[in-house]
Amino acid sequence: VERADQAFWAAYNVCDRDRMANAFTEDAEFYHDITGLTRGRDAIVASLMSGPCGTPGQHLRRQVVEGTVQAFPLADQNIFLVGDHQFYVRQDGKAEHVSARARFADVWRREDGRWRMARVVSYDHGPPPYAPPPVDAAFDAARLPSFAGRYRSPDFGDVILSVEGQSLRMQSGNLSLALFPISDARFAATDRDLQFAFDGDQVTIFDGGQAVTTARRQR
Repeated sequence: VERADQAFWAAYNVCDRDRMANAFTEDAEFYHDITGLTRGRDAIVASLMSGPCGTPGQHLRRQVVEGTVQAFPLADQNIFLVGDHQFYVRQDGKAEHVSARARFADVWRREDGRWRMARVVSYDHGPPPYAPPPVDAAFDAARLPSFAGRYRSPDFGDVILSVEGQSLRMQSGNLSLALFPISDARFAATDRDLQFAFDGDQVTIFDGGQAVTTARRQR
């Protein structure tokens, strides 16, 4: 069953309609926490071809999360397969990145001498867990005070940065985060995708890779 599952996702990753169709029973049902219920093999494959495979300039790739897959035997030649997987997207030739993580729970049925999916549940879709960039080991901690101070953002008000050991402590309203150097003038939080890029007396704040505001040091 795991080999059959791998074969299906290999077909999915290259949008092979016929191979994907051959992985489902005719009466298959696909339950998805975002798009809802799709009944029947033809409708399921059509939705895959028009959805994940139908966006111009986009390539979507699925990869199982190692160590999460489990298989359980059921009566009447059925197998219950569960696990976690991640989806990677490459848009318009840009670098591939993780777009989402989800869980799956599938019932595979022995039919005509091979395993096919009869019921599919894809759920708990959400952003991938944040992995902070590596700390710049060559950064001179003696430079930390040069980044400390009170900065004012037109969007979020005062942002206070202070030295805390080998890092900076950011305080803005009720939000308090430790920031670690990832390059000569760039710092990142460890528990969310938040980065600070310094340029003289101002700092640009990036959230999820997007610049959200620029704050200027107050004298």
